[in-house]
Amino acid sequence: MTNHPAFETLRLIVESLPTGTIIVDSQGQIVMLNRQVEDWFGYDREEIRGRAVECLIPERFAAHHPRDRDEYYAAPRVRPMGVNRDLFARRKDGSEFPVDVSLHPLPLSSGLHVMVHMVDATERRQREALQRHQESLHRMQFMVENLPAGAIYVSLDSQTLLVNRTFIEMTGYSPDDLSHLSLAFDLLFRDRAEEVMRLHDQDQASGFVAPRVLLVHLQDGRQAWMEVASYRYNNHEVWLWHDITDRLAAQEQLVQSERLAAIGEMMTGLAHESRNALQRARASLEMLGLDLGDRPDLQALSQRAVTAIEELQRLYEEVRNYAAPIQLEKSDVHLEEMWQETWSYVQQEHRAQHVTLRVTCNKGARTARLDRHRAKQVFRNIFENAFAALPDHGGVVDVTSRLVTDEERVWIEISCRDNGSGMSDEQKTRIFEPFYTTRTRGTGLGMAIVQRIMKAHHGTTSLGNQERGTEIILRFPHPDAPTPA
Repeated sequence: MTNHPAFETLRLIVESLPTGTIIVDSQGQIVMLNRQVEDWFGYDREEIRGRAVECLIPERFAAHHPRDRDEYYAAPRVRPMGVNRDLFARRKDGSEFPVDVSLHPLPLSSGLHVMVHMVDATERRQREALQRHQESLHRMQFMVENLPAGAIYVSLDSQTLLVNRTFIEMTGYSPDDLSHLSLAFDLLFRDRAEEVMRLHDQDQASGFVAPRVLLVHLQDGRQAWMEVASYRYNNHEVWLWHDITDRLAAQEQLVQSERLAAIGEMMTGLAHESRNALQRARASLEMLGLDLGDRPDLQALSQRAVTAIEELQRLYEEVRNYAAPIQLEKSDVHLEEMWQETWSYVQQEHRAQHVTLRVTCNKGARTARLDRHRAKQVFRNIFENAFAALPDHGGVVDVTSRLVTDEERVWIEISCRDNGSGMSDEQKTRIFEPFYTTRTRGTGLGMAIVQRIMKAHHGTTSLGNQERGTEIILRFPHPDAPTPA
């Protein structure tokens, strides 16, 4: 047949085809191929002419191919090969590439043959994969954008993020700020970014079986607790975010209330049982002091014991008052008068120190509607802390008030600032923590009581950011502002 004119014509036609083309006989042997096949597969045509067509098929498929070939020869027709399947061809060096294949029955004088047309499908599949990715991205973007929760779509291939409006509103960042995974983690978690990334990788490895609670830095400098539920599909993830700051605060407040109730009950019983014993001890010591008039050394010891009993009684009362429910009796209070009155009381207890009080009340912030007794307790505790931090000479405490607007509310903001040595990082973190103190005397409840009283007034307590000294910032609702529910 190879010398037949028709064969030469067929060879010329096959050689001119733009597709990789081979002709296979009924035994599955290659009898003809064109230059494209040589180029794509890396064979010289003489190397594979006469070999079984399975030499061009990946080994994992080659064993089943003779059966498929026999089925085709039993009912030959023009059709694509591998419908709904991805087909691959094997080069001489063993590497593979995707192909599209169509089969054409070719009756020749020597019997039925099959003309096989092959096209390198690499570019087509890349285009289709890109198109599928873009369509998936658009669908995911639509879903993410319209979720009621804060949502982030993550493309693990490119490490890029799509962030919905809700999450932007929750955090204050722009979509550009959160466009890439590493950039977003640096902004949201700051110095804990690497740690949170490791936690994410651990959750990813376990299949995201449970949500995780994370502390997030917001764009305005505040922090918020977020619960994050993550889901993965192929190389995509979706993270759903819920701000649970208020919920955690409510839970903490409930726990704190229960703890305070237990402390209050315990201290009430303890104070009741011990009051009579302390009074008897004090009376006995005072009578003993009268009998020791000619022994000033022993009389001094007796007086020190009396002072210690008074201190113990004061500590009992401080803990009991901290744990007791706060009932407010509000009235219009002139701030400067209250500060001066409280300062005079504290100064009497620290007569050895020469500390100056400087007061400034700005217009509109001279009067507040407060419980006068509780407000004096707030400033007494703050002044006590200032005296403890200031030197015997040269200490100054500045108290100023002004009107500020925040979150569409008007507040009276009061700053109490001293020129002492300031606080350590640990003290700044724990200053409002009950029973925390660095002093040798006292319960460590002073600033915790301040915070409780401020909350009862629907106000806030915070630390200033000055480099030297300590600044306590209090905010009371303006008398004309509506009371929060």
